Amino acid sequence: MTSTKRKLVKLDGQTGDYAEVDKIRLKREARELIEYIKKNIDPNKDEYGIWTSVVPLCQDVLAEKIPLPVSFFSLPLRYESREQLLETGFDELFSEFKLTISGAAREILDEVVIDGVRYMYADFEE
Repeated sequence: MTSTKRKLVKLDGQTGDYAEVDKIRLKREARELIEYIKKNIDPNKDEYGIWTSVVPLCQDVLAEKIPLPVSFFSLPLRYESREQLLETGFDELFSEFKLTISGAAREILDEVVIDGVRYMYADFEE
């Protein structure tokens, strides 16, 4: 079982999302996503470009080569996911990954304002 700790995280003034992401969770989700893709998506029959868009993104996360958080609107496969064109198993994993990488809150916890700056509590994996 994964243990978590609650911490106070600054919110992005424009998006309202967390300005910091849970890197431990993000890396775990990236590994799970890559593993799922390798087992279930044939690179020769990849009509949505998952191997060329999602796999490199996950690899960049694992190598810590990408600035975080990533804007939700710059993530791949938004249309395909919204229109439910993606395989359910992949879409479920990818949806969780998108929440984490973009700093979106999974649940609304207490908000705190310190010197005019908004913060909210979040549970981060240890």
